[in-house]
Amino acid sequence: MILTCSPTFIFLHLVASLLFFIPPIQSILSHTSLLEQICRQSPNYHLCVMTLRSSIHHKSKADIAGFAHLTLEIVYANASITLERLHKIYVQTDDPKLKMALKDCLVSYNLIVKTYLRNALNALQNGDYKVVQQKTSITIIEVESCNNKFRNLATSPLRDTNIYVQNLCSITMSIVNKLFYTYQPILI
Repeated sequence: MILTCSPTFIFLHLVASLLFFIPPIQSILSHTSLLEQICRQSPNYHLCVMTLRSSIHHKSKADIAGFAHLTLEIVYANASITLERLHKIYVQTDDPKLKMALKDCLVSYNLIVKTYLRNALNALQNGDYKVVQQKTSITIIEVESCNNKFRNLATSPLRDTNIYVQNLCSITMSIVNKLFYTYQPILI
């Protein structure tokens, strides 16, 4: 038995598919305008736009808190990758000065990944924006400390990575600042 579909049935099927599987254009536009507003107030507009634009096409919450969570997740992922990279470089190097700098950075990035950023993510989920600000700020300081360990060496294998993590942290802090000041109770 051969089944045939009428053109009307095919058309209705396509319309139904579009309604259920493609997000409304207005929704995308409102997310884009919020994204633009957030990124214009961040310290690194282009990186902010590139980072947050991906959230429009994913199932992340496209509000200020959702954007803050997304950037914090990206910071966490990049810091975790940096920690793995540090381990590899540390094992492979024979230079004692480089090894010492890498060892110090391993301590910093272990704290960043296993303590500061995890605490920041938990605090963000609980709406404790002050803790998110503190932990993100401490992360920036730890990354800068790691960067400084290579100051007297010929090269820094983490320079670009450290700058990227710092920039992402700065963007996260600017978004969290919006949350912090938006949702603070007014005391009279």
